[in-house]
Amino acid sequence: MSFLETAREHWARYPLMEPQDFAKLAYQSAFGPAHMVQSPDRVLAALLAERKEAGAEPLPIEPIGNGLCRFHITQALSTLSELPLVGRMFTLTVASVEGTEAGLAERLEALEALPVPGLGEYLASWRREGCPPVSHSEAFRRAYNPHYRVLQTKLASFLPALVPLDRLSREHYAAYLRLPRPGDQGPGERPSAYLRRHGVQPYLAAVDGRCGSGKTGFSGIAEQLIPGAKHIAHMDDFYLPWERRAPDWMEVPAGNMDLERLRREILDPVREGRPMTYRPFIPEAPVLDEYGEPVEVDPDDVELILVEGTYSQHPSLAGYYDYKIFLTCGREEQTRRLQAREGDYYPAFDRVWRTLEERYFQACGTEAGASLVVDTTGFFE
Repeated sequence: MSFLETAREHWARYPLMEPQDFAKLAYQSAFGPAHMVQSPDRVLAALLAERKEAGAEPLPIEPIGNGLCRFHITQALSTLSELPLVGRMFTLTVASVEGTEAGLAERLEALEALPVPGLGEYLASWRREGCPPVSHSEAFRRAYNPHYRVLQTKLASFLPALVPLDRLSREHYAAYLRLPRPGDQGPGERPSAYLRRHGVQPYLAAVDGRCGSGKTGFSGIAEQLIPGAKHIAHMDDFYLPWERRAPDWMEVPAGNMDLERLRREILDPVREGRPMTYRPFIPEAPVLDEYGEPVEVDPDDVELILVEGTYSQHPSLAGYYDYKIFLTCGREEQTRRLQAREGDYYPAFDRVWRTLEERYFQACGTEAGASLVVDTTGFFE
């Protein structure tokens, strides 16, 4: 969607917009919230105060272009989980978005096509001032009582999927705080063994879903936004070498995956309190079916282990997890993303891998068995 189309949508939604409100929209689309650098504590304090003045009903995300959106602060947001996550999203957005004067100039030129009384004169005056940050007009404030933060759309959209992982992290920390005083730790007892003895162990979660739905991207976002120590394990590291695949592997759900190795090297050690060691599979290495350097993790040094990728919630694995997220997206959107990602390889990828994936979902009921299903259509536009 062009910025002009975005501006028209906002004008239709907020017909009392004045020239400075259009300028603010252009500035936010170009630069995000870069002018609002604050410490994380001040960000959360401001959100808590603003929540008290906001309305009670949740409001949809409003895209403003450049991968950004206005995320409305309302009383429907939990002060324990959602609001702190929004605060961390805001801080990450501030650090990630770098706008340009040229980008702002393009947006202002687009705005001149709108028949808004006084808009051209206002923009000309604003340009002469150097286009400083601008507030909403008094008319806009009175009519719409705006309370929002500018966030990266991909962060804000994933909020429902981040909340349960954040809850697991907080529960782990709360269990740690309930432990007896350190003097209860036995002589020579490792801290991890001490935690296990009192029933504190890391949580296991999995992110399965359709190719192109954003599983890897979501896992990276979770790693940045969920507090505490985490380890992300990727299903791509557990492909089954070609020589070990059954002749009919394409007819068997997950026939190309070494699920037994995943259980043996990650899931069982986590549940049993043993250090886990695994070597990532490298299918495109110079030597066919080569493995990379070992990854070594003591599960009790982390609060959350997230297994990411298709087949992670196969029925033989599903019982290990404390929470299961399934990501999906519309077929047309999925095709567009895969064509952009795979390039010339897309026809073969579609014919083989997307077909095998859909057979797995249908045969194993993966989507129905998930704790949460999130449709990511439109998340990354």
